Amino acid sequence: MSTPGNISDIDIDALILSAQEGDKDAYGQVYDHFFEKIYRYVHFRVVPKEVEDIVENVFIKSWVNLEKYEKRDVSFGAWLFRIAHNAVIDHRRAHRSILPIDPSMADKTVGNAPQKRTERSLMAEKIREEVDKLREPYKQVITLKFLSGLSNSEIAEILGQTEGNIRVLQFRALKELKIGLGEKGISAEFL
Repeated sequence: MSTPGNISDIDIDALILSAQEGDKDAYGQVYDHFFEKIYRYVHFRVVPKEVEDIVENVFIKSWVNLEKYEKRDVSFGAWLFRIAHNAVIDHRRAHRSILPIDPSMADKTVGNAPQKRTERSLMAEKIREEVDKLREPYKQVITLKFLSGLSNSEIAEILGQTEGNIRVLQFRALKELKIGLGEKGISAEFL
């Protein structure tokens, strides 16, 4: 059973069917469920000032093409992330500049000591620099897995690869990341 804000796959499927029949409120619930995940994914792939436009376009495109979506081998979430992935690629092609991941996510935790926030910020910057050095498929897997919180099967659906390939890419990406962090004198025990 799902709880408010945590919609199950069955509920998503039911909402999509309703939305395909013209129920805008049902699609609104789907939008609310996926917005933060899609926003986070896009945020770490493009310039921050362009994130909102791209995310808006992802949801507009998904709404316009909703009648074409059929649940077969691909979940709606994977289908939506595929649209986001393609939107990021299209954006990059149009702008021809690949920018590093922006670590400036707002920390809304109450009571954080400034020293701890500064240490985390510096660590995040070093990790970001190392993630930016990774080849694109590695960077993509790291972003989807650890920043968007997707499962290997969801990543496989989005990237059109097998789950086994995703595990291999993740292992290799983490290995390269660990080496790069070690060269900077950072213990990569958390990897």
